[in-house]
Amino acid sequence: MDLAVFLEKMTDIKTDVDWMKRKERGSLFLLRLLVWLSLFFGRNFARLLLYPISLYFMLVATQARQASRQYLQKVLGRPVRWRDIFSHFFCFATISLDRIYFLNGQVQLFSITLENEHLLRTAMQQHSGIFLFGAHMGSFEALRALGHQHTDYSLVQLMYQENAKKLGQVLAAINPELQQEIIPLGNLETMMRVHEALKQGAMIGILADRTLQQTNLKKQWFLGEEAAFSESAFRLAAILRKPVLLMLGLYLGGNQYRLVFEEIYDFSIVQEDQAQAITVARERYVDLLAKYCQEHPYNWFNFYNFWQTSCKE
Repeated sequence: MDLAVFLEKMTDIKTDVDWMKRKERGSLFLLRLLVWLSLFFGRNFARLLLYPISLYFMLVATQARQASRQYLQKVLGRPVRWRDIFSHFFCFATISLDRIYFLNGQVQLFSITLENEHLLRTAMQQHSGIFLFGAHMGSFEALRALGHQHTDYSLVQLMYQENAKKLGQVLAAINPELQQEIIPLGNLETMMRVHEALKQGAMIGILADRTLQQTNLKKQWFLGEEAAFSESAFRLAAILRKPVLLMLGLYLGGNQYRLVFEEIYDFSIVQEDQAQAITVARERYVDLLAKYCQEHPYNWFNFYNFWQTSCKE
């Protein structure tokens, strides 16, 4: 498949995926109020607000609560207690809160540990642009903060914004430069901008555990059951012949974050069988996700029935 065909397929988005149909919760006014309180009174005060907020959403967000229980049952391997589900919601709320401080440039509030940074530096030195594949797990903003601290890193995120417009609007108000670091999915210009950013030596961040389409899905064993994962991001990296690293900003509690990098696949090396290379890369990615889910179970934030995604092979 050449780049032109791939671009055509990627811009034909069908909004029939479960997570895309979920309505965004929370009012714009309350989101803005929470941001103001967080910045004015500080993180310690704002964290106190997360207890009633997390409890409220755990009680009223029925589908998210069921999805949390389903996931935790798989990753913990034991009966799930209400305390486990609350911890899951609270972890998500904490990371969402910390996005405010990362975007506001208050990185000094956090203790951030870097693992395997040499993999990132080596890839950036050897290639003009790379892909960083993350997931809806932990904090992407922790990695973005790292990029701002190191001016030799240029980080651009490829993402779908339509299902979180309110939150995106509020976060963009905190740091207007954020919009310059995001390439929205959904039009032909998207992939052209990705190609141009890579030519300029940027890192392209993609949360590769979700898909906009019910195509290019392959089943793979994940936390004890088959789940469907998209190969679209891997095909893009293969077509553009760029190396792919895993990136995760894992929350450890308190003010501590663990940023990890792992090698997934180097598509810059000419492949005789591109399809097989894509399969190897996708399997490596999913296996790493499972590993880090087991190490940090409350950091996984796909609050929908992840294992019931249809798979058209």
